[in-house]
Amino acid sequence: MAIGVLDGKVALVTGGGTGIGKGIALAFAAAGAKVVIAARREEPLKAVAALAPGSIGHVRMDLADRGDQASALAHVIELHGRLDILVNNAAYQLWKSFAETTEEEIDDLFFTNLSSITRFIKRALPHLEASRGNIINISSTASRHTVVPSQKLSVYSASKAGLNQLTRTLAPELGPLGIRINAVAPGLTRGDYARDSLTADEATEAWVRQVTPLGRWGEPEDIARMVLFLASDQASWVTGQVIDSSGGWQIAGG
Repeated sequence: MAIGVLDGKVALVTGGGTGIGKGIALAFAAAGAKVVIAARREEPLKAVAALAPGSIGHVRMDLADRGDQASALAHVIELHGRLDILVNNAAYQLWKSFAETTEEEIDDLFFTNLSSITRFIKRALPHLEASRGNIINISSTASRHTVVPSQKLSVYSASKAGLNQLTRTLAPELGPLGIRINAVAPGLTRGDYARDSLTADEATEAWVRQVTPLGRWGEPEDIARMVLFLASDQASWVTGQVIDSSGGWQIAGG
């Protein structure tokens, strides 16, 4: 995609300090956007911002904290005067059997991955309506396909399935306001969580190649390119969609 495709746009990327969020922030900055990344930990945010000084700023935000949500949006508006693109990437992923998952963990998964994002979208709505902007939610192929390794992601998968339906049902409501909303569902992606959860040995690498038709892990940059397309005017006729970006993982049956 051409450099400058997001010239003049302002984006807020949650969970922007690591992994997919970092990849999205850097792709947006390279495409000409002014980007604010938000997350709970400031050190990773500072490190990412240092990679694109002048293009990427940062703000500390706990997605579950309503006050933090309001402060993050206020920071973007104070800094840049507008908000064109909201990327809801921050999430809580738990790799655990359902029998072992606690009630508190169930509550946290649904609150972080669905309730908090729903509230954040509602809070950002006036700014996005003013700019006729767009929203991209980061979902998961585990929300759409019940195959390996989804059997240890049951509650997480359900929370992301809710995010998919939120994306689809909001599209006809937000369209008349000039706002597009879509979601990207990554497959096995070499972000921090997958790297920590799946043993990086020859057997795991062979398994990933076997279950993914394109024969490799996804990289944050792979997801970022799809998000960049959806955020740009090249996708101006696309809304209410959940698009897999997985190297064909779900086709192979995981």
